[in-house]
Amino acid sequence: MAALGWLTPRRRSATARSVLAGEAAAEAARKTSAADDDAALLTGTPEEAPEEPVFPVAGDVRAAAFFDLDNTVMQGAAIFHFGRGLYKRKFFERRELTRFAWQQAWFRLAGVEDPEHMQDARDSALSIVKGHRVSELMSIGEEIYDEYMADRIWPGTRALAQAHLDAGQKVWLVTAAPVETATIIARRLGLTGALGTVAESVDGVYTGRLVGEPLHGPAKAEAVRAL
Repeated sequence: MAALGWLTPRRRSATARSVLAGEAAAEAARKTSAADDDAALLTGTPEEAPEEPVFPVAGDVRAAAFFDLDNTVMQGAAIFHFGRGLYKRKFFERRELTRFAWQQAWFRLAGVEDPEHMQDARDSALSIVKGHRVSELMSIGEEIYDEYMADRIWPGTRALAQAHLDAGQKVWLVTAAPVETATIIARRLGLTGALGTVAESVDGVYTGRLVGEPLHGPAKAEAVRAL
């Protein structure tokens, strides 16, 4: 951290949180990618991608492509779709669903994140999953993808990602969405893996806290560097 000595204490703290979030995201991505490689022998191939890539890519096989998720790969915000699925399973009350729906509508119309909306959504999500097992939320996440997310994948972006894969390059999602949700989406699309916000867990149970901060802004760059 010596290189950060010129920053004010507040800036230094924010930078340290970004670095921590990025390193946590990279570590989670490495673990899930390795696990997926092993699981692929048992589960078969991912969903079929579009047959004809829209933008064929030729280049260095040492290269990697990183795609944002919300309103880039998928219409809307993943965390809001995930919230709808949790509401259906009675994880929280209707008034919270109404707030999720309003934030989602705003995001779809504006096309950009409102910091207050995103913070509210993250705080709500953390409080909702606190005390639940990671394995439980991963299993539910697979169901929620089929129910609310699969039909919202942008065909053009998926085709571009597939073109990178066809060129022998790795393709990662990098998003402020929970890493578990992002990993499910990446797996279903046949991508290499995902970098996302890491929620702290102890003995496989969520504590209701984040590791570092949401994977947003500078933290995304730190995650890519760490990976």
